[in-house]
Amino acid sequence: MRVPDLSKTAADAGLGVVFAVAVAFQAYQVADSWGAEHSPFGAVVAASVCALALMRRRDPLWTAVAGLAVAALAVLATRLVHLPAEPSPAASLGLAVLVGSAVRTLPVRAACAVGAGGLAVVASGLLANPGSAVPVLSGLLWLVAVAAGTGLRSLAARRRTVAGRIRRAERLELARELHDVVAHHVTSIVLQAQAAQLVTARHPEKATGSLADIETAGSEALAATRRAVGLLRDAALTDAPAAAEGRERLGEHR
Repeated sequence: MRVPDLSKTAADAGLGVVFAVAVAFQAYQVADSWGAEHSPFGAVVAASVCALALMRRRDPLWTAVAGLAVAALAVLATRLVHLPAEPSPAASLGLAVLVGSAVRTLPVRAACAVGAGGLAVVASGLLANPGSAVPVLSGLLWLVAVAAGTGLRSLAARRRTVAGRIRRAERLELARELHDVVAHHVTSIVLQAQAAQLVTARHPEKATGSLADIETAGSEALAATRRAVGLLRDAALTDAPAAAEGRERLGEHR
């Protein structure tokens, strides 16, 4: 069972409140300046885009595509009938969240496509409503979204690069530790074998005991090597703290 990320849930809850306030304030302003009959269209468009923005974590690509499509259709509607400029401020806010999230998380081609789609919607809004300040605000929000998404994407890439370097360094350190463990036990076996040759040359009756000692040392070496390889494999699959713990445990078996 997947445990929800409480910080993300809280952030989305706060964003939902911001969206609700933006849609309500926009509806009030449109009703006050254009008339109550013009308010529902913009409110529905903005609420739809904002709802998609709140669902962006499920599928950043398709929620962004759907939001851009809703906004584009709204811009088209403003050219066909006399309606307030689209995308509206509240819808532009939702689009900014969708575009920023897509730029931050999607593969490069998909992120560029969403960013370009957002620019196309902004440009169509400017063409449909020349002289209006609303499309200009949409353009500014798009620019902020792309800049923020790109910045966060670069930061995440740098973090992954640093983490990868740390993991590689830790694996190399564990490999060196493994070499030291094996070398220690093999050296012990060689020394015992040399000693056995000297002893059995003078006292043949002690050959059995010497061979038993060498067998014991070989078994210990195999066991230590298995433990070391297991620690190396486990640490390679986890993170640096696990690798550090693995080095400590390797040291115990020298």
